[in-house]
Amino acid sequence: MDNSEKKNCRRCGVEVDTSLINCPLCGAHVNDETAPSDCAYPQIQDKSKKESFWKWSVFISLLAMGICIVVDLAVNKTLSWAIHVMFGIALPWLCVARPLLLKHNVRKILSWVFFGIIALLFYLNGWINVFKEPWAFWLGAPVTVLVWQTVLEILCLAHKKCRADYEMSLTKLAVLSLICIGISFAWLKTCTWGWYVCAGRGVIDVVALAVFANKSYLGELKRRLHV
Repeated sequence: MDNSEKKNCRRCGVEVDTSLINCPLCGAHVNDETAPSDCAYPQIQDKSKKESFWKWSVFISLLAMGICIVVDLAVNKTLSWAIHVMFGIALPWLCVARPLLLKHNVRKILSWVFFGIIALLFYLNGWINVFKEPWAFWLGAPVTVLVWQTVLEILCLAHKKCRADYEMSLTKLAVLSLICIGISFAWLKTCTWGWYVCAGRGVIDVVALAVFANKSYLGELKRRLHV
């Protein structure tokens, strides 16, 4: 269709075919500007049931956290058990509810969920023994990363349209595992099998992507690195 056979709607501005009588979006007449429209421009509701649900949920969560803080301070003169309640409320909001509210894609939602799991493990480790034995770092986090890598590999094969994003996520996890090996030696003076397995698997993923999807993968990698 030539550009001359299309025009912008006088009401909503969308590009429409001049052969149409009415704009498919707002119902305004395409050619006769003086003719009345067949239907009114769709009105957008300011508040929907979904938005009201989220707002009330946020309000109730903040109210519960505030009550816990006041009660804890009144009874114990310090924040003790209220910290656990605040963390328990805030973590699902940040890692699950927030990505869903912002309509993130599957990859981003999963990323927030796995970050939340790792944060929960570190919180429990700090609460139980104040990191005297950092099991969250040398066991919990590597196992979580291994599961994360498995999920990304499955989604990479299943979702062809988003394959580049999953490939980059796998690459980031490989780099993260290598960084954690360095942190392990700097912090614990040694490294456990968990991070070695994560790093080895990450390297295998990167090599496999470079071999079997070399053009698309390397091209996307160069684009992300601005090379």
